[in-house]
Amino acid sequence: MKRDDWVACRRGRGYEHEQGVVSPRRRNFPEHSVGQVRDVAGEAVTVWLIGSDSVWDVPAAEVEAVDVLKTGDKHAKKICNQCHRLLPVEDFAINQRNRHGLLRRPSCRHCRTDIDKRAPKSSQAKKFAKTRPKKGSPFKCPICKKRSIVGITAKVVADHNHHTGDIRDWICDSCNTGLGRFKNGQDCLKDAIEYLRERGE
Repeated sequence: MKRDDWVACRRGRGYEHEQGVVSPRRRNFPEHSVGQVRDVAGEAVTVWLIGSDSVWDVPAAEVEAVDVLKTGDKHAKKICNQCHRLLPVEDFAINQRNRHGLLRRPSCRHCRTDIDKRAPKSSQAKKFAKTRPKKGSPFKCPICKKRSIVGITAKVVADHNHHTGDIRDWICDSCNTGLGRFKNGQDCLKDAIEYLRERGE
């Protein structure tokens, strides 16, 4: 095992590095967390955990090497894109099937439960559904301002606040996907704008 190798920490316990100082107390973190080796010294491996962006000294016997290129839907184990734990593929719900086989959700069932809790509130969703733009009617997305024909040249979806579950408005599917990619957060969007400014729009 060498620096920058990917590993999984089976038992989720170790000594956390805090501002360059190793904690004297052993603590726990999520079992099977994935990270990269920063150092190997005797019976301990210093691991940077990608999920929590933290560094831990973990007992070497509890650290297993992971070939991240051999994880995912076609393998026995997969890494969750939320908690970054290495889990059996059965811990990921089936999303769809195609000619190459099963495709599973990128988030494990545990993380998915938390995501689903932030889904639109059912009572509000029923009320809001009555305002859905009619198929075949003209629509202008309040975000991208693109004009389309509902259900013909664009899919129109109800956008909701992922923290509160409140529905905000009808927007085009492309913008809804974009907001999802930016985690529906203002900080992410501001960072994207800053990135474009720094590198020339």
